[in-house]
Amino acid sequence: MADPTATRVALISQFFPPEPVPIPLGLSRSLRGLGFEVDVLTGVPNYPTGVVHPDYPRRRRIADRVDGLRVLRTPLHPSHDRSAVGRAANYLTWAASSTLLGTPLLRTADVALVYSSPATAAASALAARLRWGTPYLLMVMDLWPDSVFATGFLTRGLTRRVTEGTLSSFTALTYRWAEHVTVASPGSRDILIERGVPADKVSVVYNWADEKLMQPTEPDPDLRARLGLSPDDFVILYGGNHGPAQDLRVAIEAMGRLRDLTDVHLVLVGDGVSKPALRGRAEELGLHRVHFVAPVAAERMAAVMAAADIQLVCLADEPLFRITMPSKVQTILACGLPILACAPGDAARVVREAGAGFTTVPGDAEQLARTIRLARGTPRPHLRNLGRAGLDHYRLHMSEATNSQFLAGLLTAAATNRGCSDRKRGRR
Repeated sequence: MADPTATRVALISQFFPPEPVPIPLGLSRSLRGLGFEVDVLTGVPNYPTGVVHPDYPRRRRIADRVDGLRVLRTPLHPSHDRSAVGRAANYLTWAASSTLLGTPLLRTADVALVYSSPATAAASALAARLRWGTPYLLMVMDLWPDSVFATGFLTRGLTRRVTEGTLSSFTALTYRWAEHVTVASPGSRDILIERGVPADKVSVVYNWADEKLMQPTEPDPDLRARLGLSPDDFVILYGGNHGPAQDLRVAIEAMGRLRDLTDVHLVLVGDGVSKPALRGRAEELGLHRVHFVAPVAAERMAAVMAAADIQLVCLADEPLFRITMPSKVQTILACGLPILACAPGDAARVVREAGAGFTTVPGDAEQLARTIRLARGTPRPHLRNLGRAGLDHYRLHMSEATNSQFLAGLLTAAATNRGCSDRKRGRR
């Protein structure tokens, strides 16, 4: 039975399980564990295929339960292709339906928490704030309009200018009416402050790792054997998506500059659109010490990572990525493993601040090769110390305990302020 005295939080997220989006569910679980009553306002599940999941209606509201949470799903136009029109219709139809049909949750909530990806997810919270005075916290996962145009949509012309102006005005409005704004990286906070959000109104709340799976563990005993590697070989491991954003070609090129180090191996675990090209480039260069491994189940990944000497974090040198915190950074830190970051901005900054490994200029194969030589020459006990330093940093700054408690404080303050205002008006 729900505690009638508990603070009622309406979590607003366009995407929610059974869609493969773990962060909103993780937020819900953490807040519920801290004593909040959490309900969810979300869309009819259709991500990532753009096809509505079986057993869910496409054109009407439906009540659902996930992991014991009450979930209210409102309709939308299902689409997740490369069409700008289809994607816009997907975002805008859910913004409209959640605003019109989300009343049962929004009107009775003490505070709303908006998982703002996309930014249009804040529409219903903004409307509830203006209509009933329901305060909301805005969790900005992607900066808009920046991330919209970084994907290649609407690159030029009048449509681009109109869209950019409209989105900029809308996001500024959602920041203004929010009780507080959180971002996932320090660089994003700096940009919002530059855009006029008061510094005391915006805080960094990191996305934490799945700490039940991602923690220090014994190495996978089979990985090196399967790849024909000895215990003395120096292994660099990358686990995750192989796409343009990761720019893994620079790692292939760096390995081409390390032919004299016959004990250095690069292991790329995962899949993605760039994998065929990466494999082809490695074959073209005759790099037999670059190994491609199929994706690994999440519950095995920590052990697979632990079988390597150092973990590679790689990102292209693009403006948006300078304020991006790849989730693999938190994952590696939580596992207590050293990092080699060939990445710009915040990702590299965390590695340096934590003393968790090595950093190098993104996109520069020559410098990455030099940094690999440095890491390979580092005694393994010192590498393990770097991993432990990263784990200490994670626990202090990026863990679920640290960030959920901070978020809980912001929600409680917002709900308390709302209660005081209501009492002054004689409403509660």
